[in-house]
Amino acid sequence: MRITIFNTPVLSPILQVLSIAGLALFGWRAVGKVPAGLRKYVIVAAPHTSYWDFPLFMLVVFALRMNLNVFVKHTLFIGPMGWFLRYCGGVPVDRRAAGARVRNTVQEFKKNDDMVLLITPEGTRGPQPDWKTGFYHIAMEANVPVAVAFVDTAVRRAGIDHFFTPTGDIDKEMADIKALYDTKRGLKPSNYAS
Repeated sequence: MRITIFNTPVLSPILQVLSIAGLALFGWRAVGKVPAGLRKYVIVAAPHTSYWDFPLFMLVVFALRMNLNVFVKHTLFIGPMGWFLRYCGGVPVDRRAAGARVRNTVQEFKKNDDMVLLITPEGTRGPQPDWKTGFYHIAMEANVPVAVAFVDTAVRRAGIDHFFTPTGDIDKEMADIKALYDTKRGLKPSNYAS
């Protein structure tokens, strides 16, 4: 298992307590939990409407004790910045090679005993009715479940709503996921399109 900020002994439990306290300070709460023993899954997170989604969700990740990986543009992985991004769970990705990205990610899931990958299907913070489906294909091909994670400013909650195992009926399952997100309000609601 690769050591990251999410599983570093001593530091991770401290960050969990600080994250729970930080969320509470602003009236937020992390909800949901990861089933015991589940070490590989894809997290789909929405609505992604603001730059503040990332720090908020990082607090949630620490509060719920998830060991996270997230795609980061490959050109940022140079020198000490590359080390730091990897320590923070970053996985370099070349956005120009979308088809290869799914194949490569599936291989990473097969190679690793622990891998939790966060993907925002909107792909941008602006209104985007046509979501990217890479997360679904990765989960199907790697045979891992999907955690449906959310931010909801209406009730000041963020976390995991539920897990599901993709069946291959992508149209139905994407419609179900989007219907759930239509009931959530992002940090900048005007940037969300259902």
